[in-house]
Amino acid sequence: MKGSTRVILKLSAYNKPYFLQLGFYRLGLVCLLLLALAGCSGKVTEAPPKQEVTSQRTTHPNPEVESQLVRLDAANILTQQQRHQESLDLIQTLQLGLLPNKYHWQALELAATNSLALDNGWQALRLIEYFSQALPSLSRQQQYQLFGYRADAFLLTGFYSNALENRHNQARAALNKQQQKAAYQALWLNMQQINSETLLSLQKQSQTLLQGWIDLALVRRTVVDHPELFVARLDQWHNTWPRHPAQAFMPEEMQLLVKLSEKQIVHLGVFLPETGPLADPASVLRDALIARQLDALKQGYPAPKITFFNTQGASLDELYTQAIAAGVEVVIGPLAKANVGLIENRSRLPLPTLALNYGNNINFRNTSLYQFGLSAENEAVQVALKAWQSGFRRALILTPENSWGTRVKESFIVAWEKLGGEVTHSRQYGESLTLDKSLRELLEVQLSQQRHQRLTRLLGQRPHFAPRPREDSDFLFIHATPATARQIKPALSFLRAANLPVLATSSIYSGNSNPNQDKDMNGIAFCDIPWYLQTDNPLENAIRSTWPENISRYGRLYAMGADAYLLAQRMPLFDALPESRIEGATGRLSHTNRRIIRELEWAQFNRGRVEPLAANAFENKEQLVDQLTAD
Repeated sequence: MKGSTRVILKLSAYNKPYFLQLGFYRLGLVCLLLLALAGCSGKVTEAPPKQEVTSQRTTHPNPEVESQLVRLDAANILTQQQRHQESLDLIQTLQLGLLPNKYHWQALELAATNSLALDNGWQALRLIEYFSQALPSLSRQQQYQLFGYRADAFLLTGFYSNALENRHNQARAALNKQQQKAAYQALWLNMQQINSETLLSLQKQSQTLLQGWIDLALVRRTVVDHPELFVARLDQWHNTWPRHPAQAFMPEEMQLLVKLSEKQIVHLGVFLPETGPLADPASVLRDALIARQLDALKQGYPAPKITFFNTQGASLDELYTQAIAAGVEVVIGPLAKANVGLIENRSRLPLPTLALNYGNNINFRNTSLYQFGLSAENEAVQVALKAWQSGFRRALILTPENSWGTRVKESFIVAWEKLGGEVTHSRQYGESLTLDKSLRELLEVQLSQQRHQRLTRLLGQRPHFAPRPREDSDFLFIHATPATARQIKPALSFLRAANLPVLATSSIYSGNSNPNQDKDMNGIAFCDIPWYLQTDNPLENAIRSTWPENISRYGRLYAMGADAYLLAQRMPLFDALPESRIEGATGRLSHTNRRIIRELEWAQFNRGRVEPLAANAFENKEQLVDQLTAD
């Protein structure tokens, strides 16, 4: 096109260059559309950066078709600027009947790229299905990309079998060994994100070659619980699968894991107080550590020696000196937050240490220290992510009026807004505001009542009235005790907001099944530790029977002690392979900046009983999944 301005744009998905040629006329329309979008958003947006690109696309003679193509061009530019939600909003206005077939793939690429960038698997699946309707036959490269998009989307939505099948198909559709290696690496990474229970279930229903990958992933898990068995099981896998693709594309970490499995920790030192304000939780942690050690010995596995050191009245330097003299290799503790703050500011410690609390410095640089605790703030972040992945965008927040509730609320808000969500309203209940009044203000029922009062004064009579709650929010996030949480759903029903989804932290569940009381929480979804949501764990059962009077108050702390025993022995694994995950009693454990992060499981109350949260709990999407699986 003569006199055109050349612009080169690069799609982010799979780092695949994509070129557009925009004439002055079309570029002007695109800029006007971008400016209109900025105006609609209510935000002042900087003008798009100057671009050095062009296009070979000529202006379409049909103005309606050209309008669709201009929107596609604008969505592409927004994607380059990482304005993913705005790009998606524009893509979803495209009309397939007016968009020429040869542009459907480009629309699909942009839709999938932006949805996945926003961690919105359901939207990715919907738009992939939508733009696939009239696609011509796909090239091998397009098939490769499409399998990758679907694998990512299914993984986000919890349909793990579909995710692994699509990732495996992506490897088989690869054009060359480089693409095949990338797909197998992604498959391996995807399997690390799935817990062992799910992998064992998938193992039984998978095709032969995919089953081999799952078998290898389960062998890799051996290095966490029983490293002494790792080499033998890896050798067994090689004998079982001599011609498997993983023989040529073996994950690089496996040889390193062989070396790690050969060196085991044999002596743990534990820094805990025997008296003082933390004596009771310290006693629970001590009992849990011993219970975990005895459980290992009972099963015939090697277990490290444990030596306890009383922190009450002793300096940390004195404790480390005593531990070194006793032959300790790794320290568990201290428990007090103040002591954790002291050691996190040191550059090094005399011994590798797993603190049983979090300090205030989230970016501490002490490379001999890991921090582990039961953080409600961490749970709030997980609720935000779950809500976002469920398609929610506008949140109401209800937390207690105390420091505990405030910390959780603030953590949720930071995580939610970072994802791109909006907090429509928040309230805290307590001495200054009852729970009922907090909910009424949260739902703005009083505004409905005020409108009724004005109408009554205007008409001179009292018309029929039923208060109506606000309708501009997608869900309610709560952080509450079980006693308080049991009041929330009935109150929502009374306020005509029974259909409002409610997501919560683990604080709403005591860990003990109580259907008669908990039926008032029917429908509430919450995250919690695996010990409380899985059945028949021998160690948990033993602890419950040994200390039944402590379970209601300290159940999660027993689980923390059991995990501390495992984590202290696997710190070298985290050092060598920072992306590793460990399946523990308190969650799937990983770390960010040497602070242990717990990925919890999700459940929902149904008839007063706790059940696993269905993947489609907040919307019926099974038909879409079935259709995509069949393709």
